[in-house]
Amino acid sequence: MILLPGFDALLSWAGLAVSFYLTLSLLWLGGMVLLIGNRRSAGTWLVSSGLLLGALFFTSHTAILGRGLASTGFGMNFWWWVSWTPAVVAPLAWYASMLWHAGFTFQGGPHRRQPLLVAAMTLGVVGLILFANPLPTYQYVAGRGLFISPSLGGIPLLVWAYILYSILCYLLPLTLLRQRGQGDPSPGGRARALARPWLVAASVAMLAAGGILTWTALWALKTTPLPSLSDPLAERTVRLFDLAVASLVAVAVTLLGRAIVAYEVFTGRPLPRDRFYAQWRSTVLLAAGFGSLAAFAVALHPTPVYSYLLATVLVAGFYALFSWRAYAEREQFMERLRPFVASQNLYGQLTGPAAVGDGGSTGELFEALCRDLLGAKSAALVPAGQLSALAGPPLVYPPGAGLTAPSLDGWRQRFTRAVRILPAPPGQGGPAWVVPLWSAGGLAGALFVGEKARGGTYSEEEIELAQAAGERLLDMLAGSQAARLSLELLRQRVTQARVLEGQSRRVLHDEVLPELHTSVLYLGGLEAGNPEVSRALEALTSAHHRISDLLRAAAPDVPQRLAQAGLAAALRDLLEGDLAGEFDAVRWDIDPAAEERARSLPPFAAEVVYFAARELLRNAARYARGAERLRPLRLAIGLQTDEGGLRLTIEDDGVGLAGDQARAGAGSGLRIHSAMLAAVGAGLEVASRPGGGTRGEIRVWP
Repeated sequence: MILLPGFDALLSWAGLAVSFYLTLSLLWLGGMVLLIGNRRSAGTWLVSSGLLLGALFFTSHTAILGRGLASTGFGMNFWWWVSWTPAVVAPLAWYASMLWHAGFTFQGGPHRRQPLLVAAMTLGVVGLILFANPLPTYQYVAGRGLFISPSLGGIPLLVWAYILYSILCYLLPLTLLRQRGQGDPSPGGRARALARPWLVAASVAMLAAGGILTWTALWALKTTPLPSLSDPLAERTVRLFDLAVASLVAVAVTLLGRAIVAYEVFTGRPLPRDRFYAQWRSTVLLAAGFGSLAAFAVALHPTPVYSYLLATVLVAGFYALFSWRAYAEREQFMERLRPFVASQNLYGQLTGPAAVGDGGSTGELFEALCRDLLGAKSAALVPAGQLSALAGPPLVYPPGAGLTAPSLDGWRQRFTRAVRILPAPPGQGGPAWVVPLWSAGGLAGALFVGEKARGGTYSEEEIELAQAAGERLLDMLAGSQAARLSLELLRQRVTQARVLEGQSRRVLHDEVLPELHTSVLYLGGLEAGNPEVSRALEALTSAHHRISDLLRAAAPDVPQRLAQAGLAAALRDLLEGDLAGEFDAVRWDIDPAAEERARSLPPFAAEVVYFAARELLRNAARYARGAERLRPLRLAIGLQTDEGGLRLTIEDDGVGLAGDQARAGAGSGLRIHSAMLAAVGAGLEVASRPGGGTRGEIRVWP
């Protein structure tokens, strides 16, 4: 095992580490841009080809550095010749990419002749390489320098042409980027504007690398005698220049990658994607770590088996780190989505005290959408169309900030299902973007969002989530409001029925009986010998007594009886009164704890449970015997606690549901009572018993 002494070892390690980093970064960036980009876009092909050519160049560069600059042989010649194709094409690909990004046209403008100049320089360099200056072998360059003619000022013309060509390809994009307009309001225009500083910085880094490369060429060609790579001092100097150039290129590639993955300026996509940026960040860490360790292994010249072991450990370790980061990012993403995938307890809100509120959980979901998923400074959810009447007023974020929701007037004609996001007209403090929301019936509303709190632009995933979450929020608002209206209607109908029942008793007691009593007194004062008067008097007196007896025998009204004696007692009164004689035997199984629990039910809930039980009892009395009217019929009623709630069971030993053809028409009443029970947090199930008969069960959940 040979360790390079001191500074030379460090220099060799640094050059290889940077070269490995560039090879991996350029290869990943080029492959990803080509694979996930819009391949019908010229920018996708220009950038991906330039990046892949750069990866090819630094593959050759790494191979040459790894073998040693002073080494010779067929392998060095091969990598030397391979490196010249990407070395010539990569600057042109960079310039063409910037040209496409800047939206260059030949129709006018101060830079319309730039491409012609660059094309002429490219043809000149290629012509000099092919005809005037055939590339020598690497052995010749390493040992004696470059002997090329013709020359200018003692410098080969090919060197002058290549230096000028590369500098132009890295300098001219700065003028193009400086002239790039800022008036494009589209999402793509916003992304290009945000990416421009990164592209400018990358061009400056490439220009600086070209300057150092020029200095290196002048040093190599002007030094007397011509330096040879077999000289350790000359090799060290070349390695220093090479490290400086490669480091600047690494900075430029990192900046370019940041612009590509964060804003997708060369993929032809209208919006960037979060996962692309996260994967690039992991790739940068992988390339830096792998390059550093691989360069260290090459500098040590270990036994091959140790190199393979190190490569195995590196691959396994970095794959584990990548998997860990992917898992952590997934957990973070799910944490952000948790409020939307978790239950909103809408049923509890409707049946509990919150039923009279304004849907607070929906407002909390909207805050989570704006704050956690989108990171927006401000937002407004505006319903439209069929949902506007039910969804209520617009939701505004942040709440209590005094913001006014924008109007949808003027936007309806611009919204189509193909449009995912539109820029809003510029205004102080107003929204920056508009996301249309849809339902089966057409436009359901719009989500107006301001700029991101941390800057940047919205990603493709964020807009998809915003659209899906906004549509769900509108559905929740409309659905909860419709449910509240239905619940309120049910309550009004029950109240009306209770009022009518009480009103009938009051009319009979306060009006009909006094009138009958007055008529009896009046007829009693007439001539007693008149038989017709006597018969009328007897009839009125009998009617008066019968109505009085009915009012005295009738149980108090349901709310009063439930409040006084409870649910079980009210059901007993029902069976001993209206349903007296309908059943041959009634068995009661009442748990005292359940009976006490039933007393604590809210009055409205207790009434709904009572009326549903009454419907079950009436159905049993009416249909349980089937066609056998003299069939004995027994009934069992149970009231038990059930996990903090109540379970009321009503069972008969009749013919059951399957054997009773007439009971099909009775289902509508049970469905109505099921809906009313659901509105108060209860449920109803009716089924045939295995041994014959029917079992009805009313459960009141805690």
